[in-house]
Amino acid sequence: MKKWTIAGLATAVVAVLVPFAVVQVASAGTSTVKQQHQAGAITIQSWLYAVPSENVMSATVWDCFKITGAITDEGGGPTWTNDTSYHAPNTKTSGGVTAASAECADKVPAGGFILVPPPEAGQYQFAQYTSATGSPGGLSTVYAVHTISGQKGDIYITFAGTYNMTDSVVPVKLSNGTTVAVQPLTTGPQCTWLITGGSGAYAGLQGSGTCFANAENTFPWINHTEQGSVWWSSPS
Repeated sequence: MKKWTIAGLATAVVAVLVPFAVVQVASAGTSTVKQQHQAGAITIQSWLYAVPSENVMSATVWDCFKITGAITDEGGGPTWTNDTSYHAPNTKTSGGVTAASAECADKVPAGGFILVPPPEAGQYQFAQYTSATGSPGGLSTVYAVHTISGQKGDIYITFAGTYNMTDSVVPVKLSNGTTVAVQPLTTGPQCTWLITGGSGAYAGLQGSGTCFANAENTFPWINHTEQGSVWWSSPS
C-alpha cells in the first residue's frame, strides 16, 4: 500500500512540474525573441574599400564596420576606438589613403556601387538639376547594394543619393530655397539607405535612414556613416 502511495505521489509531482518547466522554457524563449527584436535607432560606421572600373563610375566594395544602438555588431576588423580616430584619415592633407587603409584589419566583401553623371539639360522630362544655378554639371547619382556581414548574421542594405565627383565645391539649391555647399568627393544633401532583410539574428530585419560618405583625401577608401531606425517584420 505504501509503495503505491509513493508511486502515485511521484507521478503527481511529475505531472505538476513538467508543464511548469515547459512554461518556463517557453517564457524564456519569448523573452529572448523580444530582446533580439527590439526596434530602435542605430548608427553604422564603415570604412569602404572601392575597386573601381576604368572610368570610376562603378566599383566592387570591401568593408569593415561597427553597428551601435538597438543592435550591436561588427565585421571586417574595425580598428577605430572613437569618433576622432574614425574620421581622422579624412582630415589629413597628405597620407590620408595610408591612414584609411589601417582602419580595417581584415576587410570583407560587401557589394558594389554605380555612379551616373548628372543629366544634360532637357535629357529627362522630370530631371531636377542639382547645381544652384539649375544648369548641368551638378552631382552624380549613386546607387549601391551591399551585404553587411556581421558576427550575428548578414544584413541586406541598399543606398541611393547624390555624390560630388568633382574636385570643386558644388553649390546645391534646396527645395526650401537655401543653398548648401557639397564638398568634393562627398555625398550631396540627400542620401538614404534601406534594409530589406537579413540572415541569422537579422532574419526579418528592416530599416531606413540617412547616410553620408566622404572620400576626400582617402579614395579608394570611403568613410561611410548611416543613421536611422530598424525593426523586424515578424518574430523568428
